[in-house]
Amino acid sequence: MSENTPDDARQSLFDEFESEIVKAGNSEAFFDENDLIEIFDYASDLDNYIVKMEVLLYGARHYPESETLATRRAWFYSSFGEMEAAADVNRRVSNGGVLNKLLSLKAEGASDTPETRARLDEIVEAATEFGDEDVIQLVDLCAELGMLDWVKANRNKVESKTPYPQTFIYEYADRAEEALDYPTAISLFEELTMMEPFTLDFWLRLSTVQHNVEDFENALSSADFALAIDPQSTEGLRIKASSLFRLNRNIEYVISTFRELVTRPEAGEQDIIYLAYALCSLNDEKGAVTEITRYISTHSFSRHILDCLISIDLATGEKYARRYYSDLHPMEDTFTEWAAEHMKTGNFDIAAAILLVAAEHNLSPDMTGRLIEACYLAGRYEETIGIFLSKVLARTDTWPHNPSVSIPYIMSLVRLGRREEATTRAEKLLESFRHYRSDYDLTKGTVSPITFTCQATGYLAILQNIILSLKDPQQLPADDFDPFRM
Repeated sequence: MSENTPDDARQSLFDEFESEIVKAGNSEAFFDENDLIEIFDYASDLDNYIVKMEVLLYGARHYPESETLATRRAWFYSSFGEMEAAADVNRRVSNGGVLNKLLSLKAEGASDTPETRARLDEIVEAATEFGDEDVIQLVDLCAELGMLDWVKANRNKVESKTPYPQTFIYEYADRAEEALDYPTAISLFEELTMMEPFTLDFWLRLSTVQHNVEDFENALSSADFALAIDPQSTEGLRIKASSLFRLNRNIEYVISTFRELVTRPEAGEQDIIYLAYALCSLNDEKGAVTEITRYISTHSFSRHILDCLISIDLATGEKYARRYYSDLHPMEDTFTEWAAEHMKTGNFDIAAAILLVAAEHNLSPDMTGRLIEACYLAGRYEETIGIFLSKVLARTDTWPHNPSVSIPYIMSLVRLGRREEATTRAEKLLESFRHYRSDYDLTKGTVSPITFTCQATGYLAILQNIILSLKDPQQLPADDFDPFRM
């Protein structure tokens, strides 16, 4: 990022190494030691471990005595958690600099203690100059140890010894954002935009954090600055359009922008989701469904896209959930957790649809309870009764004493006008539970005696209230005694 080594030059050097060494295996290609350091550090920025490894192999062949490359190798080992190997290589560096001292701290298992802070103070005091990689690893180590306050307190000292302080500020801002310290991240990214007002990445990072904290006006302004530098910036267009959508302004621009973005190779799921909801804001649900299904046909599938679709069109969403069931990793309880999210927000019809799809493949006792509850709350009373009879009552000769399955069953009968049947069933359930409670050994139960007593008392009270209400000659409305709506 420094002026002496601009990104385009580093990219060119990186591309040349990747082409000649990594891909072509050209043994005649030459790179000096400084080139290798630049390439390695740039590959670190890109998280490209293949290039980093190839740099180290090339360096070992051509510059076996290089302590700078040995230091990079030690850090490379540490990135894989191989701290013992990293420490061994690090100790072989005779004239260790900042990176070596930081790695020693890391290898020793440093934590946020006064001793660690004192050693970091010593490193700063002893250094005559910090390179880009020095400040990156310094900030990263502090972030890993939960010591960004130390970075803040020592910022001026570090920057005074840094030829290009933008690297330090950028890394600090990045780690502050990662730590959810958004005010600090915003302030630091703002500084960077003032220091280099024509650097696209600074404006994009600033606008992204502002958008994430729902400061959409400022996010829009920052995105406009980014687009002034690069009018075709995907991220800049994305942030501008999404900010306008959240501000409920210029929806036509939002739609046209996201419609174009979803055609780009770098399109993401957030683009199609914003496009769909923008169309819905103009009451074009049909258009939204068309756009989503078209996108699904040519892109990887995700639960977030399906969630958007099922929220807009339940029937179509349920069909796609069934089609892509195996792609959604159901063994990880994806559907159960997904349905639970909708239950919390009162979207019972969506939760029921999701669980019904999952039940076609796997219906554990836990999922059965969730499904019955969701179906009842969604008003799918016939299905509630059917699932109870076929999946719960058919499995045992005795009444199940689980309120989340038995109460929805009784109340579904009530909701369908089958009150006499509901009364008979409720009375049998009450009698069965009384026998169950009297025989229950409080010392051997799965819950504490007090917990069981409280739960049992509440369950009995609910059943008795339902029975009394059903027998009331005034034919009380179901809402008056439905425990799920009280």
